[in-house]
Amino acid sequence: MYKFIFEDSIISKGEKGKLVIISGPSGSGKTSICKILTKNPKIKQSVSYTTRKPRDGERDGIEYCFIEKSEFEKLINENKFIEYAEYCGYLYGTSVSTIKEAIDNEEILILAIDVKGALQIMDKMPEAISIFINAPDDETLKLRMKNRLTEDDAVIEKRFIVAREEMGYSKHYDYCIVNDRLDDAVKEIEGILNL
Repeated sequence: MYKFIFEDSIISKGEKGKLVIISGPSGSGKTSICKILTKNPKIKQSVSYTTRKPRDGERDGIEYCFIEKSEFEKLINENKFIEYAEYCGYLYGTSVSTIKEAIDNEEILILAIDVKGALQIMDKMPEAISIFINAPDDETLKLRMKNRLTEDDAVIEKRFIVAREEMGYSKHYDYCIVNDRLDDAVKEIEGILNL
């Protein structure tokens, strides 16, 4: 049973719903995995808040809720996030209300978040299922980052350094999955979630 207390709310959960944390370095394929998983009507993905600008094709409220840094900081001060963290110079966070709504509705909720945010949630909700996604090797990871064509080489190198640091935290997760073939990685997660 999930039960954790915030200043203005208590969230409790019965046995049917699941909170699933999915983390992995940039280029690991976690976004692609989550897109496939959420085709299942039983699964919903949390939409994080971020202070970064949208990439081409990203829509506000769909991929992320894009807000200004001042607004993000206001939400922090109002205790509206279950977790938040800085990643490559931008703030990312998950709202308490998103978690509460999913738990109240007994849904499987996926949180695709970085390791700092994941560790915060694992601490508050140890019953959450945590899954770390890795690329098969460093070369594949760098190639995937470059194939996005959304950032320049300096940003890619910065993300790769952060990725190497993140991989050290994989030992804190319930499961570690190597995403060599997307379909296989998805099937492995579906097995973990008994889907």
